[in-house]
Amino acid sequence: MSSLTKIPAGVQYFFDDEARLRREVERRVMSVFAGWSYDEIILPMFDYHDLFARGMGADQAERTYRFTDRDGALLALRPELTSLVARTVATRFLRRARPIRLCYSGEVFRYDEPAERAAREFHQLGVEHIGQPGAAADIEILLVATEAISSLGIRDFRIALAHVDFFNGVSEYLQLRDADRARLRELIDRRNSQALDEFLQQRAPQVEAERRRGFCRLTQIAGKQDALDGARAVLVNERSRAAVEELARVYATLDALGLAEHFDIDLGDAGGLEYYTGLTFKVYAPGWGAEIGGGGRYDHLIGNFGAPEPAVGFSLSLDALTGARAGSRSNPAQQSSDDAEHIARGDDYAEAFRAAREVRLRGGKVIVKSS
Repeated sequence: MSSLTKIPAGVQYFFDDEARLRREVERRVMSVFAGWSYDEIILPMFDYHDLFARGMGADQAERTYRFTDRDGALLALRPELTSLVARTVATRFLRRARPIRLCYSGEVFRYDEPAERAAREFHQLGVEHIGQPGAAADIEILLVATEAISSLGIRDFRIALAHVDFFNGVSEYLQLRDADRARLRELIDRRNSQALDEFLQQRAPQVEAERRRGFCRLTQIAGKQDALDGARAVLVNERSRAAVEELARVYATLDALGLAEHFDIDLGDAGGLEYYTGLTFKVYAPGWGAEIGGGGRYDHLIGNFGAPEPAVGFSLSLDALTGARAGSRSNPAQQSSDDAEHIARGDDYAEAFRAAREVRLRGGKVIVKSS
């Protein structure tokens, strides 16, 4: 098949209503970010491969699209945007008052195998809040995410809250080796209760049976206040209990703001632990099979490029937001060419385009057509 007619795997073309909807979603979300005083940053489409290896880790950086510059430097199309923001803050914003609030919108590129139809080009909308530790910044980020999604008319979305020290504390308490730690994370992520119970019997026989079964139940389903209470009853190590209390404070604030219906506590989410350092979360929307976004606290990342600073942020998938909004009952009809006022163009171009400009000055949509 000719390369002129074949589309490369993992990319898409958008036109007509699809393109209009994507632009509208982007505009609304970026408007919410601006409303919370997040300044837009426009980042380069490619940078040194080493930058992304420092930021997201060498293993993840292997999924980048790489190429060699004329001077022999190894470059990569950006696989994510947070590393670029982190390097910018660490090297160019040294004198700027903290906290720094930044937002972005742009494509990222990652190669995933072996799914033939898996997307390899993604459009992300996100924010980074840098220089402020603690729950206040975490809560602000969650409120920005909530408003951004709500602004699109998506109502029944859910944000699942977790904390990396829940898992880290358990691993530390059980004195697991690296291989066993990785296995424990895998079993929790897969929510395999039986295999998890068998693993704990073998690797942690000192844990009493009732407490072991309670831990297995705790990692299986998401809940609300009941999940927090269950964790308090099961956990005995200080690090995990401190993580649960941090989640409890965040959830109590969200509840007081009337937002608890959108939030769950999910202690079975052990993913992304090498990147994050505290609160993590994933965003889900009805009718959309995968998560539509996520984020969390990453206090060590900026230290890879300069002085360490506390930071928290998230990104949302434009593809997923557009799909979720299109499926929402409250999604307003998109304006199409049928909504436009038609202006007939004869030989007098000035008259036709004067009429067209008058329509535009009123805020209307216009199509100039030959008579």
